[in-house]
Amino acid sequence: MKKIKIIIIFLLLSLSLFSSGEISFRKQREKVLKEQQEEDQREKKQVKKEKTTTTNKEKSIRQAILETAFSKMGTPYIYGANGNGAYDCSSYVQFVYKKSINLNLPRVSYQQAESGKKVKVSQLKAGDLVAFDTLNKGRISHIGIYIGDNQFIHASSGYKKVVVSQLEGYYAQKFKYGVKILW
Repeated sequence: MKKIKIIIIFLLLSLSLFSSGEISFRKQREKVLKEQQEEDQREKKQVKKEKTTTTNKEKSIRQAILETAFSKMGTPYIYGANGNGAYDCSSYVQFVYKKSINLNLPRVSYQQAESGKKVKVSQLKAGDLVAFDTLNKGRISHIGIYIGDNQFIHASSGYKKVVVSQLEGYYAQKFKYGVKILW
């Protein structure tokens, strides 16, 4: 009889300890889950902060490109010129990117048009390139820099200088794609 009482007490004690251990285990699991959620929230805040910083950096880069582009407004256009007082379309784009953000682009328009990600006109941001087939030969023959509001700046053979043009009419017909150099 004494042995049975000891066994019953032992079982009750074991059951009691097991239950408190299970409760303790649940609390520990809840604590770990809560800590993971808090860590996830901290990481999300950090990523959001980094995205904002990247966005601000991207804006300043795009602004630098536009400032450099506009600084050459009215500069004469000469086919084949490389920037000593005159530009053609591709030497102008090459100069703007090199001077503003120290990025070397190829010298000719069709190679510049292959230097980034092709995008639709609706995806363009200021500072992206706009590529055209003005010679109807199925290849890029003219390039400029998108400035926003459906406009772009370029060294124009028609106006014989660096000008701003609307991306409509003639240029809308000749437009092939935009080029994102900056991702």
